[in-house]
Amino acid sequence: MKVATDVVFASPDGVDLRLDLFLPGTQTPAPVVLCIHGGAWISGDKADCHIVASELIQRGYAAACPDYRLAPLYTYPAAVEDVRAALRFLRERGEGLGIDPGRVAAFGNSAGGHLSAFLALSPEPAERADASINVAGLTDLTNPSEQHAEIAWDFLQQFLGVPYVGNEERWIEASPLHSIHADAAPVANIHGTLDEVVNPSQSVRFHEALRKAGATSELLLLPGEGHSFTASGFDEVLNFADNFLKNVLKP
Repeated sequence: MKVATDVVFASPDGVDLRLDLFLPGTQTPAPVVLCIHGGAWISGDKADCHIVASELIQRGYAAACPDYRLAPLYTYPAAVEDVRAALRFLRERGEGLGIDPGRVAAFGNSAGGHLSAFLALSPEPAERADASINVAGLTDLTNPSEQHAEIAWDFLQQFLGVPYVGNEERWIEASPLHSIHADAAPVANIHGTLDEVVNPSQSVRFHEALRKAGATSELLLLPGEGHSFTASGFDEVLNFADNFLKNVLKP
């Protein structure tokens, strides 16, 4: 395995954004998975995804773990713009980095799942993933007092930067569910049935809407799993993701 750390992939407003790149050391360029950390858009960093990256390396993928600008200092759409910039960087620099620029996927958990879902929907093909794995992500941010647990209300408003009432269009725009189109990349949605932070209906509705639009989507609901997965649940997530990626990232 080869590792390149703190690679600058973008500098929006003079802020250097960095990623850590893990390469499996194969003879041919490997497909790469952009591993996006969670943390409610207000905390976390790229190192949080190193465990996922190490598991993907063992399965033959390259992995890139990016930082992105965090709320409340940087509100929506900063984080979305940043992960799109990371994906574009991998496409443009892929051959020189030893990865396959035609097979770039995204994997994210929680807030990272939301951002991974958005990468399946990017209007610009160079910023659209070839596959996306949404693990327990929020896909419809609207009507927070009705749809989301109270624990989520504060960080949702920090992410959006404005309250829902009076700014509904901004909250709709920040919701992957309301940006679906037929050219969306294939998406795997994974959710625990006992998630106490993000209701599993977020993944179910997103999955159903993608299929209705003619896009490819798969859904895995893990009985008894919460927002944080058990060791066995984490293994199921990785195995499902691996099988999904092998099916959709064919050379």
